[in-house]
Amino acid sequence: MENKTFKYLKYAIGEIVLVVIGILIALQINNWNEQRKLKKIELDLLVELNNVLEGSKMEGGKHGGELEFQKIQIDENKKSLASSNYLINHFDQELPFNDSLKFHFANAHTRYIAFIRDQAYENIKNYGLGFIKNDSLRAELIRAYETNTQWLLELNTRNNLYESNTVIPLLVELFENVRMEDYEQDKFMIPTNFELLKNNIKYLTILKTTKSRRVEYLLYQERRYQRLQMIHKFLQKEIAFRTDYKNND
Repeated sequence: MENKTFKYLKYAIGEIVLVVIGILIALQINNWNEQRKLKKIELDLLVELNNVLEGSKMEGGKHGGELEFQKIQIDENKKSLASSNYLINHFDQELPFNDSLKFHFANAHTRYIAFIRDQAYENIKNYGLGFIKNDSLRAELIRAYETNTQWLLELNTRNNLYESNTVIPLLVELFENVRMEDYEQDKFMIPTNFELLKNNIKYLTILKTTKSRRVEYLLYQERRYQRLQMIHKFLQKEIAFRTDYKNND
């Protein structure tokens, strides 16, 4: 009887051990599968952000990415700044009116707002930035999409108030036939009286103030653009590493 009881206990213990081992293996497999799912989600989030920065080809045409868009905005604001300098120089030298001034008047008062398409970043942020092990990439993301962007939004607000309260009322008095299209050939402002305009201290002050504000705005635009370029390089390395790791897993 004792031998039978001992054998039964050994058998029962063996069964329990097998069950426990089976549970542990199942948990390990489940954990491994969950980790694979999480790594896929993380890779997809990084790829999404990279695609937004690069742009994509759809229906045979190239859709510009965030990098290209921000570069265009910066270039256009630089043209606006150049027009301000052209006009200030023209007035300082007391040069006569010419047709090119029509474009420069309009272009000097055209501002390209540096909004950013940040949905892909928000998706990463909502998931949790902690999964990004590259400290430099994580830091640049926060600076570009939050710190720099918030400051540019603040500058936009200040410039909007300045232009609506100070600039536009004076422009309405001093110019006629105003047209502010995106295309250069369709952008012009014709002064009501050029001789009075070139001696108008208020307008010259506004022109110089607009120039200084454009310089400040461009400074932060270009700073963010440089960070976006760095982010793009970091992303490409991170995606390549994760893809290789996934393939070898």
